[in-house]
Amino acid sequence: MKDGPAYNTTKRQIWFSFGLGWLVILLLIVGGLRGSREAVDLAGITIPSMILLIAAMLGIHRYTGSMDFRAMQDRAPASVEPPYRARDEPTGEVQ
Repeated sequence: MKDGPAYNTTKRQIWFSFGLGWLVILLLIVGGLRGSREAVDLAGITIPSMILLIAAMLGIHRYTGSMDFRAMQDRAPASVEPPYRARDEPTGEVQ
């Protein structure tokens, strides 16, 4: 079993969810502009929900996901040096 957090959501899945959230919002706006009463009724709950979904998948996930790895690093013994630091810039050199 692996030590530490593991995530199953890929970047492609996050972007797919992001795209579908905006697609739902745009379809409801277009439906409302074309005079669909159902789209206007549905928009009151759906648009805020889609905005929260988008924020959760992009912003909140990115912010809190990195906290798990930082907490795991803080728990590691002081004598063990991680193979890299998260903020380091790649140099392109192979070691």
